[in-house]
Amino acid sequence: MIIKKTKKLLFTGVISLIILGCGSSPEYTSAKLYIKNEDWVKAEEFLFKALETDSTNAEVMVQIGHHVYAKKEQWVEMNEIFNKAISIDPAAKIDNMPISDLVKNYRSIFWAENYNEAVRMYNEYKGSKDKSKLKDAVNRFEQTAKIDSSEVQTYSILATSYYELGNNEKALSSAKKAKEIMPEDFQPNMTLGQILSFTGDKENAIVYIKKAVEIDPSNSNAVRTLATLYYDLGDKEKSVETFEAAIRTETDKALKANLYFNLGVLNMQLDNFQEAEDNFMFAYDLNPDDTEALVGIAQTFENSEKWRRASKFYRELIVIDPENPDHYKGMARALIKQGDPEGATRYYEKAKKLGG
Repeated sequence: MIIKKTKKLLFTGVISLIILGCGSSPEYTSAKLYIKNEDWVKAEEFLFKALETDSTNAEVMVQIGHHVYAKKEQWVEMNEIFNKAISIDPAAKIDNMPISDLVKNYRSIFWAENYNEAVRMYNEYKGSKDKSKLKDAVNRFEQTAKIDSSEVQTYSILATSYYELGNNEKALSSAKKAKEIMPEDFQPNMTLGQILSFTGDKENAIVYIKKAVEIDPSNSNAVRTLATLYYDLGDKEKSVETFEAAIRTETDKALKANLYFNLGVLNMQLDNFQEAEDNFMFAYDLNPDDTEALVGIAQTFENSEKWRRASKFYRELIVIDPENPDHYKGMARALIKQGDPEGATRYYEKAKKLGG
């Protein structure tokens, strides 16, 4: 997600006002002229000279934070001097703007610039799978977090990035930080639940995924994740209920077909053969290219001992995927049950030739 820098115009205007301000010390006047001419070496020199002259000048501190530390990406030092400027006189104004608002504006802009750059790096990694690009993105996200540690978005994507780097400890730490900042927000709960699930702690993962679903019950991805967790933890009945809820809210045909397929598998395991058959049929209707749904239908008919119907779908599978030995073996099983051993033998022989 790219962040728009909506405060850019305000930022530029404030700089102009500061530069044109009057009543400054000779050192600060010189520093402002160097800033105007973009002579950053001299600007830094005279800003610090100005601070030596007046160690309580909050305006000079803000300028140092902006034009010295931020330019060098020394974000910790930038925040320290910004905070010191505010603490000296919270009510102080620079050209009619409270220092606290100006500092907030600067932090917001620097955060957005760095966050957007980190997202760009992350997207480059996703396109190339080059882990060095992911490391660059992680480093930039870490810098972004130093600029403004209250921005939850940084930690959520940082958690995902660390997980993809294989650093589960830092992935969990970042996800927990996001949850700590915004405990009632959907994304931090979802991210923490996913990271816990990915790292094998499914019992704790389900707590946060359930919370995410409570916050946004229309989010089909969260509902699918919750249903899968119930399944992984052995609560198949609860998984069925959750998949059914996900189906009601899902609008994407391919995703909905996948939900029906998973629900069909669950109903088969629960010996709910009619429900399983219906689910597989719905999945196939929504996605006719899904051979797994056809396999599910054929196996459902086998399990419910509807041999003719099973053989009908195995024939379809053989036409669609003639090189798969499993389809021939399924057809052979169905023919044996129908009293056709010769036909069954022919299909078994074909399966063997295909390596089955």
